[in-house]
Amino acid sequence: MRPRPLPEPPPMSTRALLACLVLAAAASLFLWQTVYLYPFRLLVTLMHESGHAFTAWALGAHVSSVTISPATGGLTYHSLTGSLWKELLIASGGYVGSSVAGAVLLVAAGRMRNGRALLWTLVVWMVGVAVLWVPLLAPDPGAAHALATGSSRSDGLFTLGFIAGMGAFLGLVAWKGPVWLRRGLVVWIAALSCLLALQDIKGLFGYGMEVGVSDAQSMAQLTYLPAPFWAAVWMAVSLGAMGVGLRSIVRRRRLVTSRSPMAGLSMR
Repeated sequence: MRPRPLPEPPPMSTRALLACLVLAAAASLFLWQTVYLYPFRLLVTLMHESGHAFTAWALGAHVSSVTISPATGGLTYHSLTGSLWKELLIASGGYVGSSVAGAVLLVAAGRMRNGRALLWTLVVWMVGVAVLWVPLLAPDPGAAHALATGSSRSDGLFTLGFIAGMGAFLGLVAWKGPVWLRRGLVVWIAALSCLLALQDIKGLFGYGMEVGVSDAQSMAQLTYLPAPFWAAVWMAVSLGAMGVGLRSIVRRRRLVTSRSPMAGLSMR
């Protein structure tokens, strides 16, 4: 007789979710430039560059490469669309994309049972980016971009190595990790993808780089509006995305507390 499968654990408690969020906020505030957050900063940079790439692809542009650098910078090369609005959307796709991805993960984290599917989703996303857009040898970034982002022609190999290492780690946790670790890792990544995007956006205010090097400077060149204006817009969008994720957790808390004890006993 085949053994019955173990029942799925209940969703993560609101208290545990908020505790993970507070820890992530403290880490992003005090450990932002430390080695402890380094792999997650690279992961958020990959989300950022993926946002550019997916936006460009969706708007009909050809994406030739997506890379991240050991200095946690990143570059995405795509063909010009010939449309001002499309170029504005592509330039905004990085910060908006990473913030929205974090918010979606937060919403999903409040409903996940064990976190396995979400971790495998992250692995599939990284492998997809590697297969579609990461070259073995990256294009020459030029002196300005090399200075601003730390990019070089070896970033393709570095990006592939990072994806292989992080993908293996997430896959191993999804496969063999305990439920508490899988859940905590999902919430940790979700929170940091929002918070580290905010940290990067903060650096755009008063950015002193040459025109076109940063996303904000690219937007300024396209629209003649100052780079800090676009940094403020992206910060507002990022805060709004985080608000949506947190609101989902709060609403879930109200829903759980409004249920009767008998209703709670009937849940899986």
